[in-house]
Amino acid sequence: MLAILLSAAAATADQPRVVAIAPNAAEIICGLGACDQLVGVSRFCTYPPELKNVPKIGGLRDPNLEMIVALQPDFLILRGGGEASHPLRRLAEERNIRIYDDAVETLDELYKTIGDLGQLLDRREQAERMIRQIHDELATVRDSRQGRPRPRVLFTLGGPVGLSSIFTVGRDTFVNELIELVGGENIFGGHATRYPNVSLEEVVGRNPQVIIESMPGEPIDDARRKELWQRWESLDQIEAVRTGRVYFVSEEYLTVPSQRVTLSAGKLAELIHAEPASRE
Repeated sequence: MLAILLSAAAATADQPRVVAIAPNAAEIICGLGACDQLVGVSRFCTYPPELKNVPKIGGLRDPNLEMIVALQPDFLILRGGGEASHPLRRLAEERNIRIYDDAVETLDELYKTIGDLGQLLDRREQAERMIRQIHDELATVRDSRQGRPRPRVLFTLGGPVGLSSIFTVGRDTFVNELIELVGGENIFGGHATRYPNVSLEEVVGRNPQVIIESMPGEPIDDARRKELWQRWESLDQIEAVRTGRVYFVSEEYLTVPSQRVTLSAGKLAELIHAEPASRE
């Protein structure tokens, strides 16, 4: 409890104390130079390293309400809208804690959230600088891929054990925007659902030329990569399988809408435009 009270006291009286549930919001706040105003974060907030010693208050579904009260935050930053009856919203209402809903799904929403957090934390100049830097770095990646063929891409989420149920990204998502920005064509980019669950038959029918399986934080050694590849290898009617352009990636930033979307763009560009390595 002493550590919690010391953390709550770390932010000065004229700086709002913040508890952030969303990993992307915690990253943005630290990127704005306001990491010391984070008095609590969810257990999913693991980057940057400065968050290691910030008290963990559970997650969105299992928050430690007693700990949050002890931290005496001025703001709770939640991920998305969420139901009005959520325990965190009830706590905020009871304790007169302000809420900011981090609803980032697209790049435009990312820029808005950065600006909002900059204003909230009195880091407006830093926020403007961060937004400009993201714009500039994404433009550099985009321009370097102009004029190249646009491979058809399947991007999966979560690394399914089997292929009977595949989660991917549809329109109105920053991952879809990044795939298009770096010169790929998301085969489910027109899907009205942001994160649709699609069948293997749909994937085969759309015949991706590149498959990127995202498994954030999962160690992928040679044995694991071989295991993952075996799920695909019999599907040589898919061009990505036939040419060996199936990639298994564990970089957690690929699915976090923070300032590190520039790293995501670079990684996606590298994979999407890599030379085929036939396995025949």
